Amino acid sequence: MQEREIFKPKFDKMYWWSLALCAVYMIAMMFVALWHVQVAIVIGAVDLLLIWVLVSPCFGYVELREETLFVKFGLILKREIPYARIRKIQKVRHWYSESIIALKNAIEHVDIRYNFCDVVSVSVVENDAFIEALKNRAADTIL
Repeated sequence: MQEREIFKPKFDKMYWWSLALCAVYMIAMMFVALWHVQVAIVIGAVDLLLIWVLVSPCFGYVELREETLFVKFGLILKREIPYARIRKIQKVRHWYSESIIALKNAIEHVDIRYNFCDVVSVSVVENDAFIEALKNRAADTIL
């Protein structure tokens, strides 16, 4: 029986700069909302959405379980991928990811292809150790 391995997310400077810029934007919009009460509800909703999008990845992680790869994308979203369905693991360096939902906070990340055309992108602190551990567990199926 293999033990579980947990990998924490990696955060680039780009992530922290975007967090700082959004914080400045939210503070400026709060001052605008003080003088225009009609706009305050819309600004409040946009601010809450920005906070959720930017803070949520801090609660994400990747866990190698006995039979599945478990990816928690943030506060709500998660995905379990059986090792038997993983087709390809690739380390890439892009500012974007091919998947809509990704635990990607850094330029360097790992694309995990599974099923026919599904992709999950994850950025973890130890990318190389993560790839080796995942290849050891899914050795039968990876191309």
